[in-house]
Amino acid sequence: MPAMLGALAISLSVLVAKVMTTQLIGQMNRQINEVAQIKIEAMGRLKAAQSQKAIIDRNKSILNTKTAKIETKIRRLKKEMGEMQEEESARRERSKARRVS
Repeated sequence: MPAMLGALAISLSVLVAKVMTTQLIGQMNRQINEVAQIKIEAMGRLKAAQSQKAIIDRNKSILNTKTAKIETKIRRLKKEMGEMQEEESARRERSKARRVS
């Protein structure tokens, strides 16, 4: 009889250990799923941030190109204005020289 009680106690403890292990595994699986969900959300935010950065970089490149073109145009126009002023000044000098003569 005591052997049967011992075997019953051992069987009961094995059953309790199995239930506890099953619960622990279930809890770990829930934690793993939660971490996986958080990872997916973080990866989505990262992808969105990378897309925004790519757009910003592209816009910055476009602005730099436009700025360079405008600066070139300004330099060219300033040069033309200088040449026109020189021509105007030369015309005035010639006109003065003719009046003096």
